[in-house]
Amino acid sequence: MSVAVRLLAALLFVALPACTSWQADYLTQQIHKASQEEVTARLGKPTEVKKLDRGGTEWVYHYFPDSPFNYAYKGHPAEPDCQEYILTFNERQVLTYWLKQECVE
Repeated sequence: MSVAVRLLAALLFVALPACTSWQADYLTQQIHKASQEEVTARLGKPTEVKKLDRGGTEWVYHYFPDSPFNYAYKGHPAEPDCQEYILTFNERQVLTYWLKQECVE
């Protein structure tokens, strides 16, 4: 294997994990573990909270990767580069699912 190919492989190995946000890493590790209180301590207060008909709650966070603070509690979802995290908690207030998507109005 040439030096250039080895260097490229090493750069990809280092760069690819950087594509995942710290929020995504945290949430993935906390499925079926973290309580609402623990998530709030790590991510702050959610932008929106909805009660689910089947029980439990859904929390929505709006993050702006280019913002100096990297998040906004009351940010407008139409702003460019807005990322929305939707978290689902069961009746016991434990994180059971999360989804990241572009913000929708």
